Amino acid sequence: MKNNNAQQNIPQGWKFDELGIFIADFGDGGTPSRSNGEYFGGEIPWVVIKDIKPIITKTQSTLTQKGLKNSSAKLWPTGTIILSFGATIGEVGIAGIPVATKQGIAGIVPTKELLNSFLYYLLLNNKGRLQQLSSGSTIKEVRPAVIKKQIKVFVPPIKEQQKIAEILGAVDEDIAKTQGVIEATEKLKKGLMQQLFTRGINHTKFKKTKLGEIPEEWKLTSLQEMIDNGIVVSHLDGNHGELYPKASEFIDNGVPYLSANCIEDGSVNFHKAKYLSLERASKFIKGVAVDGDILFAHNATVGPIAILKIKEKYVILSTTLTYYRCNEDKLVAAYLRYYMESDLFSDQYRRVMAQSTRNQVPITMQRTFLHILPKYAEQQKIAEILLAVDEKISINKKLKNKLILLKKGLMQDLLSGRVRVKFNE
Repeated sequence: MKNNNAQQNIPQGWKFDELGIFIADFGDGGTPSRSNGEYFGGEIPWVVIKDIKPIITKTQSTLTQKGLKNSSAKLWPTGTIILSFGATIGEVGIAGIPVATKQGIAGIVPTKELLNSFLYYLLLNNKGRLQQLSSGSTIKEVRPAVIKKQIKVFVPPIKEQQKIAEILGAVDEDIAKTQGVIEATEKLKKGLMQQLFTRGINHTKFKKTKLGEIPEEWKLTSLQEMIDNGIVVSHLDGNHGELYPKASEFIDNGVPYLSANCIEDGSVNFHKAKYLSLERASKFIKGVAVDGDILFAHNATVGPIAILKIKEKYVILSTTLTYYRCNEDKLVAAYLRYYMESDLFSDQYRRVMAQSTRNQVPITMQRTFLHILPKYAEQQKIAEILLAVDEKISINKKLKNKLILLKKGLMQDLLSGRVRVKFNE
C-alpha cells in the first residue's frame, strides 16, 4: 500500500513506490560447511561484514567453485549492490568485482529504471528504517521480502539519478581524501613518537637500557621512583570500595563521574560521563582527579589516555581509570601523555596482560613500569612537536565530520526531490 502523503509531494517526472518494484534480483548469501577445507581458499571473493565498503574490490575470505556449489551462495556480477540484513543491518557497498556473500548479506540488482549508484545512496539513506523493520528474538534481521515491500523510495529519471549520484559521490570522495590525510598523519605521528622517545632531538651519544637505546643524558626510571622523587605527586585509581555509587545516585548534572569509555582521542568526552551531586561526590577519598591530570584506562578497556581539561574543581573516576598528577616543575604533562601512548609504554602493559586472563593493569603493576625522562626543556619540545601533529589530525577529523553532515543533509534533500538538480537532457 502506497503512502498517500508522500504521493502528494512526488516531484514532477519522479515515481514513488515500493523498493521491490525497482529490483530485478534480490538474494541472500550462503556459508559452506567450515569443516570442509575444500570449500575455502579459492578464487571467488566471499563478502563478510568487514568487507563491505563503498566499492568492494577485495575480501578477507574466498570460496572455491566447490564451496560455491555446496552452499546457497551465489556469484554476483560487478556493480551489484551488497546489503547486510542479518545480525548487522544496513551496511551497503557496490561490488567492484564479481563476489559471493555469506548468509545475511544480500546481492541486489536493480531494474533498468534504477542506477546501481543511485540505489546505493537510497539504501544508505534508509539505514535507520531498515533497522526499525528488523525482528527476531535473539538475532535481529530484516528479510528481503520485508525490505522490498516496506521500504518506499522516490525514483527520478535516469539522468537525474546520475547527477544526484555524482554529487553525492563527489562528497564521498572528499570524505575519503580527508580520511586518507588523517591516516597518513597518524602514521607520521607514530613514526615521530618512536624517533623522539628513543633518539630525542640532536643527540649524538646513546646508552643501552631495558627499553633499548636512549640518549646518554636521559633517565630511565620506574613510576614508583618518580613518585618517591616527587616527579609524580599523586597516582591513584577510582577503586572506591563501599563508596562506589549506586545507579540511582546518578543525576543529569553535577560533578562528572568518568569511566574509560569517556576517553576519546587524547581528551575526555563529557557527553559520555555520568554525574553525581556535589554532596555525594564530596564523600570520595580516592580517584578524585583535577585539571591537568593524565588519565589512564586500566580496567576492562586498557590503554586510552587523556589529559583532563576541566573548569570544575574536580571530577570522580570510576574503577576503570587511574590518574597521574605531575609535578609541573619536573614533568611536562603533555610529554607524559604522549610517552604513555607510545609502544615503549604500551608494550609493557601488554606483556602483563598476556600473562593473565583479566583485562586490566592494576595500579601496583603500573608503578613498576619504566618511563623515559629527558630534561625538562626537551620534554617541552617533544610535546610541542607531537601537539602540532595532533592539531593537524584534529582539524581533518573536524572537516571529515562536517563533510559527513553535509552528505547526510544532501541525501535527505536530493533523494526526496526537495532540492532538484540541473542535468543535461
